[in-house]
Amino acid sequence: MTTDDGGWSFASAREPARFAAAEHRRFPGAEHALGAGHATLCGIPEVQLDVYRHLFGPDDARACPRCREEAAAASSVACVQERLHDKVLTAAPGALRTWLLDVLRNGAEIDVWISGPADRIAVHAHADRITDGAEIVKDLLAAPAHIGIARVVQPFGEFVVLLPEHTGPIIAWADR
Repeated sequence: MTTDDGGWSFASAREPARFAAAEHRRFPGAEHALGAGHATLCGIPEVQLDVYRHLFGPDDARACPRCREEAAAASSVACVQERLHDKVLTAAPGALRTWLLDVLRNGAEIDVWISGPADRIAVHAHADRITDGAEIVKDLLAAPAHIGIARVVQPFGEFVVLLPEHTGPIIAWADR
């Protein structure tokens, strides 16, 4: 997304809110939007629903009219760059952190952002290419813990951000 002056911004890149699709068990046929408060946007409690592994489609012919209206009126949500930026703000200060925050503010592409058991997702960290921060990355990936990994693409390499559950982010650099 770009601003009126041709630049990129978090505000211009905000995304529409998304909701899980659900159907009332006793009254099937209409799809509803499941909100954050354990109820559909039209007020049906989650305990009365079958929740699906796809998103509510407000343009779908089966969409509940009230959920459609509420979904359209819902506030937009932060783009992926803004969400990662906010997490990186909690990382220890340093040159990589400053540089990464700057590229995220300018809409840098996030190639991967996943989470799971460190030993199962370690391959996504490209640890063999890391030139700055390799030791701490290898240590975190060897630990039996749940972790997030995000890679932010740059023309000549990529930032590798590890997001441990109980500590601040770790930022590393990997050459191409």
